[in-house]
Amino acid sequence: MSNVLLFNQYYTVEKDSQELILASLPLNLLNLATYLNANGVSCSIEELGMFDFDDWIKDGKRKRCGKSNVEIKKIINEKKPILIGLSCMYSRHFQDIVNLATYIKKINPKIKIVTGGNHASSFAKWIVGMGMFDYVVVGEGEETLLELSRHLIEKNLDVSDIKGLVYKKGRKIIENERRQLIWDLNKLPPLDYSLVDVKKYAALSKGSIYTMRTPVLGIMSSRGCPGDCVYCTVRAVWGRTWRGKSAVKTVDELELLHNTYGINEIGFLDDSAAVNKKRWGEICDEIIKRKLDIRWTTPNGIAHWTLDKRLIKKMKKAGCYRITFGIESGNKDIREYIHKTHSLAQARELIQYANKIGMWTICTHILGFPYETKEQILDTINFAKHSGTDFAAFFTLSPQPTSPVYEDFKKEGLLNFDDIFKTMTFDQKKYQEMYKMLNEEAAPTVNFDKDEIKKLHLHAYRSFIAYRAMSYLNPVRILNKINSLEDLKYTARLVYTGLKLFTRSFLKNTTRSILYTPVSKKRVPA
Repeated sequence: MSNVLLFNQYYTVEKDSQELILASLPLNLLNLATYLNANGVSCSIEELGMFDFDDWIKDGKRKRCGKSNVEIKKIINEKKPILIGLSCMYSRHFQDIVNLATYIKKINPKIKIVTGGNHASSFAKWIVGMGMFDYVVVGEGEETLLELSRHLIEKNLDVSDIKGLVYKKGRKIIENERRQLIWDLNKLPPLDYSLVDVKKYAALSKGSIYTMRTPVLGIMSSRGCPGDCVYCTVRAVWGRTWRGKSAVKTVDELELLHNTYGINEIGFLDDSAAVNKKRWGEICDEIIKRKLDIRWTTPNGIAHWTLDKRLIKKMKKAGCYRITFGIESGNKDIREYIHKTHSLAQARELIQYANKIGMWTICTHILGFPYETKEQILDTINFAKHSGTDFAAFFTLSPQPTSPVYEDFKKEGLLNFDDIFKTMTFDQKKYQEMYKMLNEEAAPTVNFDKDEIKKLHLHAYRSFIAYRAMSYLNPVRILNKINSLEDLKYTARLVYTGLKLFTRSFLKNTTRSILYTPVSKKRVPA
C-alpha cells in the first residue's frame, strides 16, 4: 500500500505508425518519490510503458505502447493510493494522460489525481477545469507534492496555503502563489534507485550499435538552462535558471549505478550540463580521481560556448568518448532569431579538436523555422558537412504550444492550436490533429509547405551522408579514434553502419531509417 502512487505513463501512436515508444527511466518521478519517502510519505512508482516492441496493444483507433486498463486497475486496487501523480511533460502526449486520468476516476472517483511538468505548468488552469485532474503542480514539484500529500493524508482539503498549486474550489479555479525553486540541489536526498527496476530499463540499451558499452543509463546532474531558445519549453518549469549538483554528489550517483547495478555507460541528460565550467571540470576530476571505469556521453547536446579545448581534453580523460553539440542552425540570421548568437567558428574549432584527440562528435540541427529560406537551410546543411562532425542529426521543428516560436507560426496563420486550450472540454479529435502535426509531420512555414520541409529534411541527411561517407574510409580519420581494442570494435561497428546507411539513404522512403544518430528523440523539449 502507498499513500502516493506515481505512474510513468504509457504512450499511444496512430494505428498505422511504425514508430513505437519504449519505456524510459522516469528520472522526474524518481526525484519526487525519493523526496516524499525521505520525508515520511509512502510513495511508489509504477511503469505503465512497455519494454518490448511486440508488447503494444490496440487502444481504439491507436496503438498503446504499454499496460492495459485491466493491468492498471489491478495496480490501483493493490496499492490503494489516496493520490495518483501523472507526469505531463509533452503537449503531444497529453491526450494519453487525459484518458488515463478519466479511467482512474471511473475505477475510484475518490482518488485524487495530480499532474505536473512542462505542459501542465503552462496550461494549469485549463487542465484543472477539465474535471478529471484535481490538482496541477506548477514548476518544481518536490516540496509542493510533499505538502499536498501531507494535507490529503491528514484529510485536510484546504490547500490554499500550498505554493505552486492550482486547483478547483467549487466552480472557481484557484492558482496559488508560485513556489521558489530549490536552489541547493545538494540538499536533496540521493536518488533511491530501488524504487524502480534499474536493470530492466538499462537492458533496453543492449544490442545498441551506438553505445560503446552496455548497459547504459541516463542521469541529470543539473536542472534548467539559462538560455532563451525560441523553440524550447524547459522554462515552463525551471524558468531561465540553472542549478547543478556538486561534483562529489554527481559522481557518487555514477559510482552507485556502476557498482550496484552494473551500469557501464552513462548519458548526461542535462539541458545544459556545462554552464558552470568549474563544476563540470570538477566532475571529470572526481571520476578520474576515483578511477571509475565507465564511459559516458552527452546525448541531449551540450552548449559549445560552455566548453573549451582544455575541458574537452579532460572530459576524454574522464571517460567521455562522444560529444553531442547543439548547433541547431548554421546561418547567422537564423541563430539570431532563435537566440543562439554564439560563434559558429568557435563551435567548428571545438568539433575539430574533439575529433583530433580521438573523440566521436555529433551535431544536432533544426530545419523549418517560420521565416527560414532555402538558402538558410542550405547554410545549416553545409555547416554540418564542413564542420568536421562525425555524425549529424537533422530535426524538423516542432512548434510546441508552450514555446515562443509557436506564436510566430500562429501570427503568420500557419497553425493555431489555441482553440484546444480555450474550452474546458477535451476535444480528442482536435488534439490528435495537433499530435500528428507535432509528432509525425513537419509544420508549414512562410516559405514552404510541410511536404517541402520533409523533402529538405531528407535532402539534408542524404547530402551529409554522401559527403561524410568517404571519410569513413579515410585511415587517418579512423585510426585517430582507436587507442584500444574496445575503440577498434566500436569504430568498426560505426564504420560498417555508416557505409550501410550511405546505401540505404538513397533508397525511396527511407527517412526514418536514416535517423541514425543516438540522440534523444526529445532533443527539442516539448
